[in-house]
Amino acid sequence: MLASLALAGCILSPVMRFGGGKTGKDAQYDQAIKLAPPALGVDEEYEGDVRTVKLRVWADDEFRAQNVRWQQTFGEWLDHANEIVASQFGVRFEAEYKSWNYRPTPGDTLETTLAALQALDPGTDVFGVVGLTSSLRLVEGNFEHLGVGSLPGKHMMLRGFQDHGEREAFDKMFKDLGENQRDSLYRARKRHKTVALFLHELGHNLGAPHRPQTDTLMAPIYSVKASTFDEARRETIQLTLDRRLGRATKAKPVPKSGEHPSLVIVLDDTGNRIVGGNILDEATLDGLLKLHYTDDRETSVTIKAGQATPTTAIASVVDHVKAAGLQRISISRE
Repeated sequence: MLASLALAGCILSPVMRFGGGKTGKDAQYDQAIKLAPPALGVDEEYEGDVRTVKLRVWADDEFRAQNVRWQQTFGEWLDHANEIVASQFGVRFEAEYKSWNYRPTPGDTLETTLAALQALDPGTDVFGVVGLTSSLRLVEGNFEHLGVGSLPGKHMMLRGFQDHGEREAFDKMFKDLGENQRDSLYRARKRHKTVALFLHELGHNLGAPHRPQTDTLMAPIYSVKASTFDEARRETIQLTLDRRLGRATKAKPVPKSGEHPSLVIVLDDTGNRIVGGNILDEATLDGLLKLHYTDDRETSVTIKAGQATPTTAIASVVDHVKAAGLQRISISRE
């Protein structure tokens, strides 16, 4: 095994140190609690009638092959998402399911598949169109590798999930806990990630851009701790949604701000690149920087390095930032 396993927003080490008189089981239980996601929540209850609208859901050949009961699977995601959007925004989604005779070719991106979905179904008679495609082989934390949604628009593509690696890791890390406890943690994290992905892409469809900080649903990088939309994105979603439904809006106008977003990249003593608690490989870092450049070319990037961080690691990150087109860079050692 690798020395550590990166699991969708956390690092699990196979070496656990127990202290303070705790048993190994107690320590594993405490660690499992820390890895459990919060409930996806609602900041302000919507006052008024809840409108039901239709989504048309297309599952391509590979998604159906990987998910035999795919309609039930998506229905469970949607039920949980409806708990949030009905209470927060006054809308509830109802799914119409279709099989899609489509198989992406090697090298196709989610954007390519999204374009194929838009050509297949312009969605003139429904509120939105959802495409479901095959999962990645690896555990992935970058929202843009898991899904893509038109900004604004009514189409989104969502990937399935290959989560066997995370399940096996939990069995190894928490072997002193009961199978039911491990299974509950695994299912809670899987449900959080799938529903967060749907809400993230729905936010794009309703005009909400990324939020650079990693603690909300519109962050570019998935966080197991994200639970709500930030206020500005929430207001944008409500305004756009109300316009589409032709109803009076109760959302406050989104204020214009002259401030530009910021991104903090932490480098540890070995040169690992960490954003929001996630260790990023070069490809993921490049994708994140590209998203920031697309959202706001004046995004400021702060590189926080440790005293023992190799200078070459700092220089490498600077090169990646500049290659993405971002120029506002500051470096500090702590």
